[in-house]
Amino acid sequence: MRPIIDTHTHTIASGHWTTDTATDLARAAAARNLQILAITDHSPSIPESATENYFLNLKYAEKYRFGVRLLYGTEADVMDTSGRLGLADSVLCQMDIVIASQHPVCFKPSNAEENTAGLVAAVSTGKVDIVGHPDDEKYPLVLEELVKACALHGTAIEMNEASLTPGGYRGDAKSRDAQLLALCKKEGVTVSMGSDSHGASHVGVFTYAEKLLEETAFPHELVVNYSKKAFYALLNEHRKNRGQKPLL
Repeated sequence: MRPIIDTHTHTIASGHWTTDTATDLARAAAARNLQILAITDHSPSIPESATENYFLNLKYAEKYRFGVRLLYGTEADVMDTSGRLGLADSVLCQMDIVIASQHPVCFKPSNAEENTAGLVAAVSTGKVDIVGHPDDEKYPLVLEELVKACALHGTAIEMNEASLTPGGYRGDAKSRDAQLLALCKKEGVTVSMGSDSHGASHVGVFTYAEKLLEETAFPHELVVNYSKKAFYALLNEHRKNRGQKPLL
C-alpha cells in the first residue's frame, strides 16, 4: 500500500525560503504518483506569508495539474488559548482543507495545559481537519486531552515528515508521535501524513512517517493518505461545519 495523498505542503506564498509555485509542487506530486495534493500555505498571521486576498483568490486556481487533483487550503496558526485562528472565518470557510498548528511567532510556547487548551479550542470549533505537527518539543501537551478532542470532532492528528526527519528543528518528535499513535489507535482517531514540504523537493516523501507507522503497527485504515474516500470523508465533515458543499 502506498500513499496517494500529501496533506501538507507550501509554495512561495508561505515565504520562508522557497521560490516554488503550485505548478512546481504539482509537477513533483505527479512524478511521485500522487493523486491528490493539498497546498496549505501559512495564514497571514505568519510574517511575510500570504495575504487574505491570496486565499480568497484560490477558488479561481486550477483544480488539476499534471493529472493531480489540487486542494487549496491553509495551515492556520492557533493564536491563543481560545482557539482563534490566524485566518478570518470569512476566508476559512472557502478553504478546501484547514490545518491548525502552533508556531512561536503567533502562539508563545507555554505550559502543557495552555498549549493544549489552544489546540483543543481550535479543534472544538468543528472546522479544523488536521492538527499540524503536535510533536514539537517546544510545545508540551496533554496528549490524552488533544486526542480525545480529535475523536469527538473527527479531526486528524498529523504525522509530520519534516518533524520526524533526523536533525529536525522540532526536537525528539518520534517519541511523542509514537505516544500519539498509541492514543489514536485506542480512540479510533485518524492520522494524516504531511510532508510539510516548503517547495517541491519533499512533496510526497513520507520515509520516516511510514517507518514509524510500521514500527507501531498502526492500522492502515486509520491513515487517510491511502484512500481518497477516507480523506474526503475527513474533509467533508468539517466542510459541512464551515458551510461548504462536500468534495466529491
